[in-house]
Amino acid sequence: MLQKIRDKATGWIAYTIIILIAIPFALWGVDSYFGGSGRQVVAEVNGEPVTQQALQQELRQQRDRLAQLFGGRLPEGALDEGALRDQALQTLIRRELLRQTARERGYRVSAQAVARELARIPVFQQDGTFDAERYARILEAQRLTPQAFEADLARGLVLEQLEAGVRETTPVTAARVAHYLDLALQVREVDHLHLPAPAWAPPREEIGDEAVQAYYNAHRDRFRAPERVRLDYVLLDPEVLEEDLSISGAELRRQYEMQRDRFTTPEERRAAQILIRVPEGADEDAVQAAREAAREARDRVQNGESFGKVAREVSDDRLTAGEGGDLGWLQRGDLGNALDGVLFTMAPGEVSHPVRTAEGFHLLKLESVRPPQTEPFEAVRERLEADLRARRAESRLMELHERLMTQAFEHPRSLEPAVAATGLEIQRSGWITRTQGEGIGTLEAVRKAAFSSQVLQEGQNSELIELSDGRAVILRVARHEPSRPRPLEAVEDRIRERIRTQEAGEAAEAAGRDLLKAVRAGEPLEAVAATLPVDVTVERLQLRRNSDAAPARVREAAFALDGAGAVTGVSLEAGDYALVQLHAVKTPEPDGEQRSRAREHLRRVQGSAEFEAVLRHLENGADIEIHRDRL
Repeated sequence: MLQKIRDKATGWIAYTIIILIAIPFALWGVDSYFGGSGRQVVAEVNGEPVTQQALQQELRQQRDRLAQLFGGRLPEGALDEGALRDQALQTLIRRELLRQTARERGYRVSAQAVARELARIPVFQQDGTFDAERYARILEAQRLTPQAFEADLARGLVLEQLEAGVRETTPVTAARVAHYLDLALQVREVDHLHLPAPAWAPPREEIGDEAVQAYYNAHRDRFRAPERVRLDYVLLDPEVLEEDLSISGAELRRQYEMQRDRFTTPEERRAAQILIRVPEGADEDAVQAAREAAREARDRVQNGESFGKVAREVSDDRLTAGEGGDLGWLQRGDLGNALDGVLFTMAPGEVSHPVRTAEGFHLLKLESVRPPQTEPFEAVRERLEADLRARRAESRLMELHERLMTQAFEHPRSLEPAVAATGLEIQRSGWITRTQGEGIGTLEAVRKAAFSSQVLQEGQNSELIELSDGRAVILRVARHEPSRPRPLEAVEDRIRERIRTQEAGEAAEAAGRDLLKAVRAGEPLEAVAATLPVDVTVERLQLRRNSDAAPARVREAAFALDGAGAVTGVSLEAGDYALVQLHAVKTPEPDGEQRSRAREHLRRVQGSAEFEAVLRHLENGADIEIHRDRL
């Protein structure tokens, strides 16, 4: 298509095309064309943009968190993409509101706090301690720079400060704790009589053909075969792409040489120091005195005294003095330019002259040197291959995404051009309804697209559908069957069973209501239960509000009764019926641990409610504009 335009774009036609292209460039700028969809603004919060890129990143993170709940992979059909996208957008809007609030109120976080938080992140640790090489490797794999990651971490810590200021300052009164424990610990002793509906079910032969026909006529819509489709689709699967990639040993060798620094542990030096601190703003006499003290300490070491002994006696570095000045193993950059420049030119056993820094005067002793170590090729071959395979698969995936979208758009009534452009194949689904299907039909996003007006009524290809597990699909309807009534003969057995179930439930409820009247008239529950034509037993139950010893409706009924002897009846699932009579109410005295747990629980619940109220207040007072057409 582009070649045809190029061939015909001469004379006045060419000028017309140039003018048409130039207008949007002038209005919106080059960036809107070449900046990528990631910079497209999907919402504005008090004038601050929320970009498509940020939304996609938050969406991926929320998908990943949900996947972790299912062991790393989401079950098919478990995700409502539209709801998840709305939730991700609300998260970004609220985060921006909090960021603006924190900025206005002067919240800050120190570099030391960021470093401490970084060291606590488990994924960056090796054997329980922070590993700088692992940190760099993981960021590189995610295409992040340390500066960008640490800036984002700092912003997160600032928001945590703001959130903690609301959540952790919520007061919880003793009266509220006592009331909560009264409700939580209260035990209700009840007599419970369960009437199972099947015990009142009539024999199947008693349900005549006329009743079946009448039920069928009254409920025809329930017995319609649902509308269904079969789909042709082209599926793009990253895992299959990775498996199909071939990587030679020579390529891996080249990658190894290019990334040798990644597999090399840099030179490390073990050192000790003596620090003679110079106070900030000290005059020249104080500086000279500190310099002389450092020289005297060096002279003592040079005259045979142990460096560690001298450090313990004179060093002002409280963290290392007690350890004889030991700084542990160091790499270039750990001490700063001035000290690095000295330490990495010394020989083992050598003691430096005093080195001036902002802290004061340092004496360094080099204890030993650990030369750089490079992991051999065979030890890292699998990691290299996995990384290279993933990168190439991602690049190939992006390329195929683009081709699929382009061909499906340019040829909306066929998947053949998309197949020809990508080398993928057309697959055929089984029958799919609006609510269920097998294989790809289990995915809600697929079913929603299949029954959209674009695909079903207009007969076009769907847009590219990105699935929660990383796959992508384009589909079209191959066959369509509208909803149609099922004949009576096909559903007769189901109708008879439904009538039996309905009549059984009605009979059980009628029997239960008769018993309820008798108990309320003064007859004992056990005595009236003995009059029933079925074998049932009255149970004495000890119920708490969150107990699983009885159905939820029975518990709710028990805690709604007022006073010993009070009785009520409740309808249960599947037509069963139950009578509940209150025998006694017991409220045990809580111990100290229970009070403490209750207070903490209420603090969390109330803190969450107050923080939610703060967010809603910020939203109500903000100028928020959402561009739905760009989502």
